[in-house]
Amino acid sequence: MSVVNTELKANVGIVLRGEIVALKGFVERLDGLISQTPGMQLVHKHVSASKLWIKEGGEMNEEGTAEA
Repeated sequence: MSVVNTELKANVGIVLRGEIVALKGFVERLDGLISQTPGMQLVHKHVSASKLWIKEGGEMNEEGTAEA
């Protein structure tokens, strides 16, 4: 079976719920994992006590933000 290498960019959105200290620790570990994974970047992260929503489309943040 041959593997096809494509440069198609895609996104993954995940919303997690938990204690804020645990979530911040998770995000720090995730940052480390992603920084070691070629071809991936963390585009946006946000830890909040408010409800978070994922909306497909619209304006995408290509620069990346680091709110945690």
